[in-house]
Amino acid sequence: MNDNFKKKYIVATRPSLLAFTQTEQTVNKLREKNPDCEFEIIKFSTHGDKVTDKPLTEFGGTGVFVKELENAILEGKADFAIHSLKDVPSDQPSGLILACFPKREDPRDIVLTKSCKSLIELDDNCIIGTGSPRRIVQIAQFKPNAKFKDLRGNIDTRLKKLHEEDYDAIVLAAAGMKRLGKEIPHNAYLPVEGFVPAIGQGIIGIECKSDDYETIEMLRTINSNESELAARAERSFMKTIGGGCKFPLAAYATINDNILTLSVMLGNHITYLIHKETASSELSISEQLGIDLAMKIKAIAGDLGITLNI
Repeated sequence: MNDNFKKKYIVATRPSLLAFTQTEQTVNKLREKNPDCEFEIIKFSTHGDKVTDKPLTEFGGTGVFVKELENAILEGKADFAIHSLKDVPSDQPSGLILACFPKREDPRDIVLTKSCKSLIELDDNCIIGTGSPRRIVQIAQFKPNAKFKDLRGNIDTRLKKLHEEDYDAIVLAAAGMKRLGKEIPHNAYLPVEGFVPAIGQGIIGIECKSDDYETIEMLRTINSNESELAARAERSFMKTIGGGCKFPLAAYATINDNILTLSVMLGNHITYLIHKETASSELSISEQLGIDLAMKIKAIAGDLGITLNI
């Protein structure tokens, strides 16, 4: 096809190095599958990018990295946006849809230390950099005397803070490090059995208008059915618990032999009490599995000192 007749798509992304890099990587996959299309990436700064001196939990939490990108789609400034799925709230604006979930990257958390020690080898009174209540309550099960210090900024900023500031260790997502080509020590990985990942961690979600069928069809050329099933199961758990839940929450789905297994966690970030559940189902009812586990978690939330909207 003559380049003059190529269908052109405008792609919205955040300006951070990681967001732009994973957008480029995703767009390259789309180019391979859709050689008759052209793509232009445009950066839109979000509220979460602009406020860097406060913990995320203090000024909005989930959603602060996506609203401006969603507005760009709704206002016709972009055809679709590429998100880290863990940043996307369970409730989307009317008229938008998550149309594609490319193959998931490593979902695990990692702990990087000044001394190259593993988490378990760190001193009991170590200082760990993370602003994530989910990470804090799970790490506290293994290091109850650890002190947690908020950590913001891009990956390079966080790595610099580890070596130059008062941190013994910092916690990051393996997915971001891998997408940027960073080396990860073998002893840095936290097993998903003890440290349930964030909902959607390692998954990219591509969002567009729900009635833009041509764009949806094009995006689906790089969709991973396994990633989509996992994402929808994890997000159905989140939605049922409540999109505005301010308590540590986690869910992680895996698929083996056409069976989806979902592990979930709810914690109390003040007492560090946590509760975990795991169950399996056939793929056809995996979203219902997320709903069922959420109802089980809601039923015991009071035992953790947590009040949820039931």
